[in-house]
Amino acid sequence: MKRRDFISTFGIGAGAAVATGIAGCGGGGETAQQAAGGNDSTKAGDSAAGIKKYAAIGATGLKMSDISMGCGALDNPYVVERALDLGINYFDTAPDYGSGQSEEALGKVFADPAKRDGCIIVSKLCKMGRYGGHFPPGTSEADLIAEVEGSLTRLQTDHIDILQVHAIAEREDDGPRLIDPEMLSAVAKLKEQGKVLHLGTTSHGPHGMEDLLIQAIESGHYEMIMAAFNFMEHPRLSEVLKKAQEHNVGVVAMKTLAGAKLEDLSGFKGETGSIPEAAFKWVFTHPEVTGLVVTMRTTAEVEFFAASSGKRFTAADQKILDQYADAVWSHYCRTGCGDCLAHCPHGVAVADVLRYDMYYTSYRDHLQALSKYHQLPAGAKPNACTSCDGPCLAGCQFGLPVRERLIQAAERLHLA
Repeated sequence: MKRRDFISTFGIGAGAAVATGIAGCGGGGETAQQAAGGNDSTKAGDSAAGIKKYAAIGATGLKMSDISMGCGALDNPYVVERALDLGINYFDTAPDYGSGQSEEALGKVFADPAKRDGCIIVSKLCKMGRYGGHFPPGTSEADLIAEVEGSLTRLQTDHIDILQVHAIAEREDDGPRLIDPEMLSAVAKLKEQGKVLHLGTTSHGPHGMEDLLIQAIESGHYEMIMAAFNFMEHPRLSEVLKKAQEHNVGVVAMKTLAGAKLEDLSGFKGETGSIPEAAFKWVFTHPEVTGLVVTMRTTAEVEFFAASSGKRFTAADQKILDQYADAVWSHYCRTGCGDCLAHCPHGVAVADVLRYDMYYTSYRDHLQALSKYHQLPAGAKPNACTSCDGPCLAGCQFGLPVRERLIQAAERLHLA
């Protein structure tokens, strides 16, 4: 697919309305829960960088800050404190983020009931440890509940606002995880006990992300979804957004920067903003999206990202995104796509390898990149690519030089 065709199909550049909002938990103003029954109206955080917009997450009764904190790299509770100061009230974590370190850092803050009140803590149903500890279908209800109890202990709270089935479509056989009877029974018991309030799921693909998210929405079990979604993503995500809106299921976006997070973007900075700001504002040209989560590692990143809250997408923003898309269109592997997988005769986990390489080169998250790559089975690594003339290039509608990129990734991740 050519870049201009993608833009026409997926609606890049649509206008977006902007609303001002309430202050989030710990931000010195009205909490999200207190404002759940009213319109966005009152003051934001303690500076111009503060959150200015909050929106309802489907039918949950919760309102989240439009720019919210991804805690995948969190190890410093002071970063959370700064987020609270600026009105951020939604914190996305998991037991396998830093082997529980992320949850523990949040717990050091939210042990204070005054800071916990009105905040939305989102965690995942997975094993504590390295990333990827997804429970297989049939895992006992007791084991699942015990794992959630561990999260509650680390978080120092009596309830998790949204518990998510973690990273569906990461494997080919992930469908059963969505409707596993043991899992649903465990969640029902946790809800009865008030330890979990709502159920959600997340996905960044690459194995049928859109179909599984639609299945989750239509199942009636899920009250929100979090999906990889950005200005260079796969067009079928529009179907997911429409279906979520029809069922009043909340949508939270992740991977919103299209791999641009820590790259040298000075050549793409516009007159009035940056790629991150333009990318965030583009997400909200889609009214089905409640908010977005972006990894925040430092207080400086919190301040930088929060400054985008409540701003309108403009022609200047479009120009910045156009420039970036022109530069990386045939080099960026779209999170969640997976179209090339069927074209590899050796069963290489193409999308996974290129995503881990993005973690290494763009996100500078070397530890996670190396850990995830080395967890891949030998047959899923691109060992055969150097001598293969397979049709993988033809399998990418965006023209990515798949074989070349895989060879480069293998050299980087194997030798680093």
